[in-house]
Amino acid sequence: MSVVNLFDEFPRLESDRLILREWTAADAPALGAIVRDPEIYRYLPTFLYEQSIPDAGEMIARARAECFDTKQSVLFGICLKSAPDTVIGIAEIYNYEPQKEKASVGYRLLPAFWGQGIASETTALLVKYLIERTDVRKITAHVMAENAASARVLEKNGFVLRWTGLREDWGRGAPVLINKFMYKLLPEHKNVFRI
Repeated sequence: MSVVNLFDEFPRLESDRLILREWTAADAPALGAIVRDPEIYRYLPTFLYEQSIPDAGEMIARARAECFDTKQSVLFGICLKSAPDTVIGIAEIYNYEPQKEKASVGYRLLPAFWGQGIASETTALLVKYLIERTDVRKITAHVMAENAASARVLEKNGFVLRWTGLREDWGRGAPVLINKFMYKLLPEHKNVFRI
């Protein structure tokens, strides 16, 4: 498979159970429900793209031009293969720095789907895509220090804790404590990057 720059194509990622795909106009009700759920955003920054535009339909209509085309982020709808037209969460690749071959990943998921391995499988799909198909070779994730569940998801997917107790402005009035994880390149990936 040839390597592409991150924003050369909008990917569709699949596992045995999940599909990560671009948003469509039909996703507005589901995305609206995600954005309005305060439990989902308890440990997340307040300035995520989907929170910037109150109307979900308008957000979807503008996302490609404002996020992907400007090389800011790749926003996916997370769907179960058994219900490919129903978005149950959002996955994201962001903070792309081509000169450093680096990007960050994140996700948010409806609470009804927590504890089922979906967050871990989503993270695995993002990592696999980035290291096997794109020019990215360093992957980071930022997690609020008190979010132990997301830390476990990252560790299960080969991320290691690199920095703890960093203070970042997440739009909450005062800096929050976050931990920064970095994906540890596996031996079988070394040939992909000709290290």
